[in-house]
Amino acid sequence: MLEHLLEYFQGTPLSLWGPFILLLLCGFGLPMPEDIVLIAAGMLGVIDGHSWIKVSAFMYVGVLAGDTMIFFAGQRYGTRLLGTAWFQRIFPATKQARVEELFAKHGTTGLFIGRFLPGLRAPIFFSAGSLKVSLVKFLLMDGLAALVSVPVFVWLGHWLWVKFADDFAQLEHALKRTHTFTLWGTIAIVVLLVTAAWLWKRRDRKSS
Repeated sequence: MLEHLLEYFQGTPLSLWGPFILLLLCGFGLPMPEDIVLIAAGMLGVIDGHSWIKVSAFMYVGVLAGDTMIFFAGQRYGTRLLGTAWFQRIFPATKQARVEELFAKHGTTGLFIGRFLPGLRAPIFFSAGSLKVSLVKFLLMDGLAALVSVPVFVWLGHWLWVKFADDFAQLEHALKRTHTFTLWGTIAIVVLLVTAAWLWKRRDRKSS
């Protein structure tokens, strides 16, 4: 998949806009791993002479834009769509129950966690809109989560291309090794942040 993305976008006006648009579509449930798109964007950035920080900022906007459109769709159409048959096919009762459980257990912190749950990300953000979660809270939680994941994967793509360039055999081999470590590292950061937020809330409750 990574090689195809590079072949398709490299040397075209869509070099960075292509991954940006794909990130918007990932937000709507496009069955394409968001992290692979971000890694490809990091590689394309090197080819075009862009710094990974600049590419990260651009992709960050794409990620948040896609998530926010889902949120607005839930805000606007949520109550009308939730009961329809076709919507329940893409958002079945089992997923609805998991999303409700996430919100009941973690509150708006569930939005932060939701960014790292690909199968539930879109339903969580849609539900947040339909439940009238404030836009500020949504952008804060989702934005903080994206601030963890987006730069990590863009940097990984940047580093892999600088090291291996278009030697796809070595690149794919290195990606398999580093991707796992990157995913676990990102998860570890998320767990630490969620734990810190929980401890902070617990301390506030005790002091009040």
